[in-house]
Amino acid sequence: MAASILTLFGNNPKQSGSSALLLTLTQPGASTSTTGWTVGKIAATNYSRQTSTIENATTTFAATAQPSGAPANAAEDSWRISAATTGDFSAGTWYSSLSVLAVTAGATGTGNARFRLWRSANADGTSATEITKGAMVGGNVANLLTTVAQSSSASTQVGAFSLANEYLFLQTAWQITVASGSNTADTLIRLGSLAQTSGTGLITSAFSGTGGAAVVGAGFYNEYYKNVVQELS
Repeated sequence: MAASILTLFGNNPKQSGSSALLLTLTQPGASTSTTGWTVGKIAATNYSRQTSTIENATTTFAATAQPSGAPANAAEDSWRISAATTGDFSAGTWYSSLSVLAVTAGATGTGNARFRLWRSANADGTSATEITKGAMVGGNVANLLTTVAQSSSASTQVGAFSLANEYLFLQTAWQITVASGSNTADTLIRLGSLAQTSGTGLITSAFSGTGGAAVVGAGFYNEYYKNVVQELS
């Protein structure tokens, strides 16, 4: 098949054989996930990995930069394509985005998403090989409201690689850069279109699939992400 850029949307269902959430070519309706963080008044330069379908407590934040290693606890810190797939990704820019919304109380501080990409023959992300070279750091989200979502997006250059009956994982964490002023301030992940303030997901380089049905199809919104995130060399 001809190579095409893929837009993979984050969605809620946990995937078979793992605790990862779904990466899919099908755009979900706009909604607020139960996945996210209570940031409270936690100080700057603290980090917490995502936990699928859970709003992580303030006690999950610590000084070690996250994600600090491969997908953990059956990939509960990640989003994953549904089926093992075989095919080739060209060298190019990959874009990641996490849309967030406050629900209990506005997060008056500042934070940002951090991403790593992995591939593994195992559905639970064990024995994973990293695609990125460390964390991709998204742009800052400041003064998050309960009425308007914001997105933290990042990009990185990735060399050509192949999937050989493997799964693709997008791993996510949240970093606090300025403390909020409320003990109940929270940051929940928003699902949707991958427009400016709605939706979480991943835009890849061109992919040519030769097996599996998880990632077949053309992507979109590429020009939008070129405008809102800095392309890295």
